[in-house]
Amino acid sequence: MSTDQADSTTVNPFTTESARRALFALRAFPAGLVSLGAAATGRHGWAGRWQLAAADPSASERIDRRSPSWLRVFAHSLLSLLIGMVAWFFAFLSVIAAFRGLFYGLITDGSYEYSWGGPTLAGAWLVHLVLGVLLVPVAMWILKAIASLLAGLTRRLLGEGGPVWAVPVALVLAAAGALLFRSWLHQA
Repeated sequence: MSTDQADSTTVNPFTTESARRALFALRAFPAGLVSLGAAATGRHGWAGRWQLAAADPSASERIDRRSPSWLRVFAHSLLSLLIGMVAWFFAFLSVIAAFRGLFYGLITDGSYEYSWGGPTLAGAWLVHLVLGVLLVPVAMWILKAIASLLAGLTRRLLGEGGPVWAVPVALVLAAAGALLFRSWLHQA
């Protein structure tokens, strides 16, 4: 992903570029897992070049000039794995919310009298449908933001430069994602 793409602020979720960026964010989990395994088995040079080329295709001419250290590749792989898990968890919750909104009338237990849009089933279903549909562009925008963070993290740890804030933000996002997942598991 080029720097121009990573810094894009367009919000239209229905473009090919938005889908590509969302897939880049979702690709971080398996790519981080593969890179972590490669770094653990002594192939950190390959893992670093592979991750850098995936984040910035124009980096192929710069790859041989600087080979990232094992520690940088390991840290990047671990953070990519954690941020990718957050992206997958967020995508999972977004899909559940969108489908629940779309099919609210079919999955409700009949207690829609006090739900949003109640007291009628039609009103509750309409409100949940609208909220579910509105969630799609918000989810795409958040996945694009995660992709931008991952591109900055890759440039910072594996490339030449990159934003200083990428590593602390990645750590905070990973911790917040773990707390969100834990609270989601323990909800009543």
